[in-house]
Amino acid sequence: MDTGIYGSNYYQTPHIDQLALEGTRFTQFYSSSPVCSPTRASIMTGKHPARLKITNWIGGEANGKLLQAEYNYALPLEEVTIGDTFEQAGYRTSYVGKWHLGTDEFLPHNQGFETVTATNDAGQPGSFFAPYTSDTFPISNVPDLENDPDSTYLTDRLTDIAINFIESHDQQPFFLVLSYYSVHTPLQAKPDLIKRFVSSGESTEYVEESFGGLTRITQNHATYAAMIASVDESVGRIMRTLEASGIDKNTIVVFTSDNGGLSTLSEGRHWAPTSNLPLRSGKGWLYEGGIRIPLIIKGAQEGGTLNDILGTTNDLLPTIAGLAQITPPKQIDGVNLFKTADSDRALYWHFPHYHGSANRPSGAIRSGRYKLIEWFETNSVELYDLASDIGETTDISEFEPTIAQNLMQNLRIWRDSIDANMPRLNPDFVDQSNDN
Repeated sequence: MDTGIYGSNYYQTPHIDQLALEGTRFTQFYSSSPVCSPTRASIMTGKHPARLKITNWIGGEANGKLLQAEYNYALPLEEVTIGDTFEQAGYRTSYVGKWHLGTDEFLPHNQGFETVTATNDAGQPGSFFAPYTSDTFPISNVPDLENDPDSTYLTDRLTDIAINFIESHDQQPFFLVLSYYSVHTPLQAKPDLIKRFVSSGESTEYVEESFGGLTRITQNHATYAAMIASVDESVGRIMRTLEASGIDKNTIVVFTSDNGGLSTLSEGRHWAPTSNLPLRSGKGWLYEGGIRIPLIIKGAQEGGTLNDILGTTNDLLPTIAGLAQITPPKQIDGVNLFKTADSDRALYWHFPHYHGSANRPSGAIRSGRYKLIEWFETNSVELYDLASDIGETTDISEFEPTIAQNLMQNLRIWRDSIDANMPRLNPDFVDQSNDN
């Protein structure tokens, strides 16, 4: 809900909106996790994060009634990535920006990418302004750009690097991942753009979420809006570069995200910058606001096409490889979204962790119009009919027990089939709240 084409009346994204009008816009597309690292692992490999045992954002440590599930802190080098796939097919490959799938030998240069630029060891930059560093969080310092003038904005700078790569390789096949750090924290934007979005006086409102969370339900954060505007400007610059190079008609362009907008935080934290309404909650949750994301693909179908098929980021590798007529790796979980005829496929999520959004360890399944969420602390479930209740306001598990039982059984069978990592009881936990 952070772009105009997907429904926002506050954020200004004319270039992203135009990209959608010239390509295919997917209306029911999901990240395979409510946080970044697992989703990025699925994009890179076509495998579900639970199969890879990368189920939390790398570095996210929190326990409660349960000890969070153990997880991998890097994408194993033996995995065949989308970079490997295109490099082996003769493409020049490049990775620019956020990675968050491991450090040192686990960075993109050992995962199929010939050139790697501005990729740090964290999930956010030290700063969005040069020199892009943080005295208190040094692993977030962004490398390779130490000589940039102090006023340089990181989103613009990453676009400069991407454009240089495109112009240097416009006569040969290339595969470029331009992975902006935006719109992650720290919330920083160019002053001239912030002025464009200064609130007109609309008050910021919140609603209570489960487990003491607070969900922002207004879009009026000027700095966040300006960060989005910078991404949008950069999308426009990329598209103009492709056109000027004469390769716009022969280039597949994919626009997506790695989780839903940050709208929900634990009680007492009121700085969540966006709202995902009419979707419920946001980043860190398995409600729709945490996992439903944009997907726009230009160059695959006639412009302005809407695609309602259910899909997740597991599907990006086989879909993109298929468009390039490249054989994807074997033994993956994703499917080619332009080839599959399985309109009844089930989608699964596994997040056996606590999160600063107040979410607790959980899993979910969507099958057709129904979506079930399981809470691992209590072994309880919630069931929603997304066809009539996109905001997940009414739990119908008591009214549709057979549907709930069948979905729960399928979810557990799926978890067993991939040997999903599970949390354990915390013997040192002392419940100091009135719930659970």
